[in-house]
Amino acid sequence: MISGPKEIAEEFLEGLTLIANMRMCANVPAQHAIQTALGGYQSINELIVPGGRFYEQSMLAHKLLNEIPGVSSVKPQGALYCFPRLDPEVYPIQDDEQFVIDLLRAKKILVTHGSGFNWPAPDHFRLVTLPDVDVLEEAIGRIAEFLATYR
Repeated sequence: MISGPKEIAEEFLEGLTLIANMRMCANVPAQHAIQTALGGYQSINELIVPGGRFYEQSMLAHKLLNEIPGVSSVKPQGALYCFPRLDPEVYPIQDDEQFVIDLLRAKKILVTHGSGFNWPAPDHFRLVTLPDVDVLEEAIGRIAEFLATYR
């Protein structure tokens, strides 16, 4: 809890927000340390090429998101998530945190608001692509249904 005159602690509060946002994903050095810590042969090489689970999940999510009217997503190039954009002309969202809460309540799908990653406009959200293909298909289908009513 923060109390007192917040206007004199803006930089401090921004730092706290950045630290809190880091909980959403492991930092890169920690990701590299995991393999060494666990020992043995561990590689994602087989997972990130065509036919590999991570690759297929990411490409499916990219494809399905781009099929939703007013949604565009850049093809992931190694990330285990998509960061789709919601066209403001189609979805005039003013508060992306509220959008995420509305989606969660309506469709039981949890995504992260773009401003949680310091994106300046309320027109993006982050969708993790790690679930199995059938789960991704259902989840993105629910997102499409939700967006059809959110215009």
